[in-house]
Amino acid sequence: MGEFRQNLKRGLFWTALDKYSGQIIGIGISMVLARLLTPYDYGIVATASVIINFLSIFTSIGIGPAVIQKKDLSEEDINHIFTFTVIIGLICGGICFGSSWPVADYYNNPIIVPVLQILAIGVFLGAINMVPSALMSKHLRFKEMATRSLAFQVFFGLLGIGAAFYGAGVYALIVPPILASLGTFLYNRHFYPVKLRLHFSLTPIRKIFSFSSYLFLFELFNYFSRNIDKVIIGRYISENALGYYEKSYRLMQLPLQNITAVIYPVLQPVLSDLQDKPKEIGEKFVRIISTISLMGFPFSVILFFCASEIVTVMFGPQWTPAIPSFRILAISVPFILINNPTGPVFLACNASKRLFYTGVVNTCITISGILIAACIDKTIEMIAWGWTITSIINVLNTYSQLYGRLIRTSLKDVFRIFLHPLVCAALLAAAYIGYGYIPVSMAAFPNLCIKGLLGLILGLTFYNLNRDINLRKMIRSLRDKLRHK
Repeated sequence: MGEFRQNLKRGLFWTALDKYSGQIIGIGISMVLARLLTPYDYGIVATASVIINFLSIFTSIGIGPAVIQKKDLSEEDINHIFTFTVIIGLICGGICFGSSWPVADYYNNPIIVPVLQILAIGVFLGAINMVPSALMSKHLRFKEMATRSLAFQVFFGLLGIGAAFYGAGVYALIVPPILASLGTFLYNRHFYPVKLRLHFSLTPIRKIFSFSSYLFLFELFNYFSRNIDKVIIGRYISENALGYYEKSYRLMQLPLQNITAVIYPVLQPVLSDLQDKPKEIGEKFVRIISTISLMGFPFSVILFFCASEIVTVMFGPQWTPAIPSFRILAISVPFILINNPTGPVFLACNASKRLFYTGVVNTCITISGILIAACIDKTIEMIAWGWTITSIINVLNTYSQLYGRLIRTSLKDVFRIFLHPLVCAALLAAAYIGYGYIPVSMAAFPNLCIKGLLGLILGLTFYNLNRDINLRKMIRSLRDKLRHK
């Protein structure tokens, strides 16, 4: 128990340092790039990312989590698995390069050809980095991963800004990440020098196949649910509309990256040691989800009512058309927050098969919802509603599978932890509606600060009164740490 908590805390600390510092850096870089580039540039990258994300499923095929989960892989097994990823990377990179012409014809946009051909390099690098990256996580090297990530984000982010300033356009968005992928591979390989084997054997692949195959199928089906909205917008509306939608979608993703992305990389490596104790895994995960929901539901309300100020301050007035879709997508934030971390829990319980079936159902729900929304009205706002409503339904399905069938715990006990966060969110919504009737006119930034502070104070006060948190203890602990420093 003590070792679990120590590993979890250490992993969360370094992952949080990486993600939160990275988010501050990323927001700053994004704010600059949004003023140097156009919605059309972002729309082109979003269009190309649909193909890249699809091929990335085949380059990974569940190998990373399988390497983490399987404790009996030898060094030679790892080398053969790495060789397999090199072969897969070459094949998928070649497909990406060759598909550039038909994809450009489909979207009737020739600039997609060189964009996809350059991104083909990134597909290959992503494949060959799968094993070294998994080994870093497996051996809990979260400190080294955080150091690498922050350094690369600063350097290559500045490189992208410089390229955009000198007129590189869309290439300022795609070349720096590829260089960062190359640096990541070389860095990881320094710690775990995987080797290419000319006499390749499939035996190690068979060792992880039963685990990775269902994870691969899950990612394959999940791809369609994550990208169907972008395909519809890019094909049937316009690249500009896709640029606005992509910007609102990425902005909605910020709290997800700040919260669940801190927990996600740590959960499976730490929980895998409890893989024969699903009940214990379920109990620990409920506590984690309880904490996430305390932040997620009120934060969703803050994003909804501060949408106009957030978009204007971060990206400038030229991105105003992204505000309505961002406001709608903000509603989905808490549901995605509590749904995203369930994947590592399924894997830690050796339930990749059930994860796959759950993903299939969720994908069908998402695709159906977005297609229905597109039939009602071909606007990015309606597509956003389709995404948001299906995100809520997917939570119900996922938790019924995880706790109702796998861990066999009462769903009523699990969902009870969401009561206080929902009440807090409702109170915040009422406060913001009342604030809107105050006849005060001010610039976007000070208004954002006031509204954000209002939400923070009301939320903390409500949780403190209901004993969900102890503000006095938190302040005392923070004061002691500052004095110690």
